[in-house]
Amino acid sequence: MTRFSHHLLIIFFTFHFIATTLRADDKAEVHVISGVPNTPTPLRVRCQSKDTDFGTHTLNTNEEFYWRFKPSVFGVTLYFCHFYWGSKDRRFDVYSEKIQPDCLSENLKFVRCYWLVKPDGFYLSSDRITFKKKIDWT
Repeated sequence: MTRFSHHLLIIFFTFHFIATTLRADDKAEVHVISGVPNTPTPLRVRCQSKDTDFGTHTLNTNEEFYWRFKPSVFGVTLYFCHFYWGSKDRRFDVYSEKIQPDCLSENLKFVRCYWLVKPDGFYLSSDRITFKKKIDWT
């Protein structure tokens, strides 16, 4: 086998692995759940990507906002949100290639990021049951 043929085989198997691991019809979800009291004000959140702006949503306690999307096979999908509650505000990435592993289901078939907003910070879960604190308000 020539060196060129060897490189072509490596490239082929790499693209095959990417295509079969994350098919074009695979979807991901991001959920934002309000776990803060409605006083002094309900939670307000504005989420967007480079191409999509979902606008500002007001979430009362236990309400949620979510969206579905197809992640890029090249790992460049990025969504971020800006959160406002009373005098507090915080902006951070809610979905990226770096965050995705924390959002995989046990069987590795679904990508769901559940962000629970609490008075002391932001918690992430892949199953909506077990949340781990990831970010503080400040």
